[in-house]
Amino acid sequence: MDNIDAKWEALEAKCRECKKCSLCETRTNCVFGTGNTNADLLFVGEAPGDNEDKTGTPFVGRAGQLLDKYLYAVDIPRDNVYIANILKCRPPK
Repeated sequence: MDNIDAKWEALEAKCRECKKCSLCETRTNCVFGTGNTNADLLFVGEAPGDNEDKTGTPFVGRAGQLLDKYLYAVDIPRDNVYIANILKCRPPK
């Protein structure tokens, strides 16, 4: 593991342990991000939805299905991009 990978894992661990706001009280999972951390293309959503909160993975619900269709249409494998959200915890309601 190189230094960049170690820093990435440390950042993810820090996010998973975060309790700096009340969103941590209602989340099921911290939704950090997924994909190729060395990707040239990054997709950033606003916040995790219910499906994302349950799985801990961004863009797995309806928005994720739409994103997958767009990626397929332009011949970009999902594994070639990184996908995250601004917020790592699902807001209530």
